[in-house]
Amino acid sequence: MFEIKHLKTLTTLAETGNIRKTAEQLFVSQSALSHQVKELEKRLGEQLFIRNTSPVQFTAQGQLLLALANDILPKITKTIRELKDEKNAVFQLNLAIACHACFQWLLPVTEEFSILHPNVKVEFIEQNFTSQSDKKSSAQIDILFTDEKVENDGFIYHALGTFEVVAVLAKQKVAAEKWQQKKFLTTADFSQQVLLTYPIKFEELDIFTLFLSKNKQYLNLKNKACIHKPKTIKQVANSHMILQMVAANMGIATLPDWLVSSLTKQSLVQTKRIGEKGIYKTLYARYQPDSKLTSVIKEFIPQTLTAFEQLYHTQSL
Repeated sequence: MFEIKHLKTLTTLAETGNIRKTAEQLFVSQSALSHQVKELEKRLGEQLFIRNTSPVQFTAQGQLLLALANDILPKITKTIRELKDEKNAVFQLNLAIACHACFQWLLPVTEEFSILHPNVKVEFIEQNFTSQSDKKSSAQIDILFTDEKVENDGFIYHALGTFEVVAVLAKQKVAAEKWQQKKFLTTADFSQQVLLTYPIKFEELDIFTLFLSKNKQYLNLKNKACIHKPKTIKQVANSHMILQMVAANMGIATLPDWLVSSLTKQSLVQTKRIGEKGIYKTLYARYQPDSKLTSVIKEFIPQTLTAFEQLYHTQSL
């Protein structure tokens, strides 16, 4: 029946007092403005103001529509301003990684996301996850990448994919008769080996929590009677260094299967299944259901999902 431009015409007419000045202020011709007003009056079936009065006098119907215009137009202006401000706002998306090996493939994802979304600043938050409670409590984290899911903790866990934790050995070690024919490693195979790990508590390492302890062969590293304990546990800063040390026959490691593909292709290391059934885990992206950045998070997670899938696609090429 009427449009925003009609309401703007009425408020401007009330301010200027006549059609000529209103036309000038709205950057239209006087005849075009007169035609617009007549068309509106025809639609409404009511005269809105009395002609040939100076300043212009609105009829009762015109006053009613003018009051509506004075109420609605400021709200429209405010909403448009807020929409523009939100569009131009810069958001910071804080990521944390409880899966040490994930940084290698997540970094390219964040770089690509930042290019596509210049208003989103992606930051990695350094966290010392020494226990499960640490993973629950940090309010600074928007997305936590973890391979541990805690039931009913109030977070949303989006599964990115499943991977296998495998034993990684130097080629010359595998070539030795003890390892050559093995399809998988047993708890006894870890006995007296130098185990290379990330710098976290050994009792939280998958090899202990999901294999050695589970099979009751791991007792206490300080217990000399424990026949299947590793000879030494060496904590290494990052995945690349661990793999290089394994290739140099300085120890063995347990890592996600996708991480070692490049070195296995170069015949520097070889992988073995851990236990007859293997160790499988799921990687999750965890976030708060009421996060203010939910829309940003839901755009970011599909890219991480695609990148994780691509890790296995690359291996098959």
